[in-house]
Amino acid sequence: MSLIFRLSKVVVLFAAILIASTISASAQSKPSGKMLQAIRINHTHYFMGTQVVTFTPEAIRVDNIAQLGFSLVAKAPDWKVTLFRLDDKTYFTEDLKTFQDTGLLSDMIIGRKGRFLDDRPLRHSTMTLYGFNIERLTSRWSTLKVMKLQGVATPPIETILYATYKLPTNGCIPLAYTATHNNADFITGMQNKGRLEVLLETTKISKVSVPASFFTAPSGMKKALSVRDVVSGHTNRVKSEAAELMLEK
Repeated sequence: MSLIFRLSKVVVLFAAILIASTISASAQSKPSGKMLQAIRINHTHYFMGTQVVTFTPEAIRVDNIAQLGFSLVAKAPDWKVTLFRLDDKTYFTEDLKTFQDTGLLSDMIIGRKGRFLDDRPLRHSTMTLYGFNIERLTSRWSTLKVMKLQGVATPPIETILYATYKLPTNGCIPLAYTATHNNADFITGMQNKGRLEVLLETTKISKVSVPASFFTAPSGMKKALSVRDVVSGHTNRVKSEAAELMLEK
C-alpha cells in the first residue's frame, strides 16, 4: 500500500506542476494579441480536488490541478465546451446543452444536487472574501457562498460551473458550500445524519491578466472518444490498473 500511495503522490504532483506551469506561462507571456482582465478562483471540490477557475464575462477556463489533471475551456459566442489534457494530448468538444445535461462525470459518481437552495427559512447576508463582495445564504442545514454574475460573468459560465460541480449555485458563481447529512452514506451505509460536510470551498480569489488564447485549447491534439475519456485520461487509467495489479499480488 505504501508503494501505491507514493505512486499516487508522484502522479498528482506531476499533473499539478504540468498544469500550473501552463497557467503561469499563459498568464506571463507577452503575445501579440490583446490581454484580457479576468477573475481567478481557487476551488477545492469534495470529489475532484483542487481546481483553478479563470473567467471573464465572455469566457471560462477550468484547470484541475489534482489527480484528474484535465482542463476545460469555453467562450462566446457558441460556448462550446472543450475538455483537453496536456499529458495525453487529447481533447473532446461538445455543445453547451449536452454538457449541461451530462456534466464531466456521471450522476452516479457525483450526485447532482439542486441548482437552487430550497431550504426554509433561508437567511441572506453579504460579506467580503479576498476583497470581493459576495452573498451568503444560510439555513439550518446548509451554507452557500456565491459571487453574483452582474459585471463579472454571464449565465453560460454559471451553467458550466453547475454542470461541472453539480452543487447549488443559486444562479451565481459558487464559492463555498457546506451541508448537513440527513441520511446514511450511499456507498458505505454508515449513518452520517447530522454530520457537516464541506463540498466546495474557495482558497483564493484574484484578478489576473491573460491572453485571449488562454481560453482556447492547444492545437495538435488527438480527438478522444468522449468527455469522460478526457477526464479519466490514459495516465490515470494506467495508474489505476497498476494499483489494482499490485493489490492482487
